[in-house]
Amino acid sequence: MRKLLLLDADVVIDLHTFGLFEKISKAYDVCLTRSVFEEARYYKKDGAKIDIALKDVTIIDNVDLESLKKVQREAREARLGIDPGESTSIAYLIQTDEEITFCSCDQAAIKLISYMELEQKSISLENALRDIGCHEKKLYPRHLEKAFKVAVKEGKTLRIQFKRLV
Repeated sequence: MRKLLLLDADVVIDLHTFGLFEKISKAYDVCLTRSVFEEARYYKKDGAKIDIALKDVTIIDNVDLESLKKVQREAREARLGIDPGESTSIAYLIQTDEEITFCSCDQAAIKLISYMELEQKSISLENALRDIGCHEKKLYPRHLEKAFKVAVKEGKTLRIQFKRLV
């Protein structure tokens, strides 16, 4: 059985920019929340906007309102600004019983995942690609495992600073 991979909009866009989305979608069962699906409309290549036609992905529409409120509450508590796509993705991550892994390159989202102690359910884009035997040299610094680990560490620090342990 293939692993479920929940992608953020920036990852979808960057994978299309690099021509790697098809490779990821063949190796993983790719899932997107509805808001991520709506955010990932196009990518730029050589100055032109190219529409993204997503196929072979599962669109998640059933994000629980209570889970979403929890994510927003935790983001405020940690003083992190989170986009709607990331909020719904993290909310789905905490509500589902499925073994699913969230892949984002957004530093605030990764910090929040760590703050909420969900980092074991997340992965850097670099590692997601390595897991399928793809060793790309053209990744942006935000995609690298090193940047992911720094954000996770900062999320843990925020947890110590701001978490209300009641």
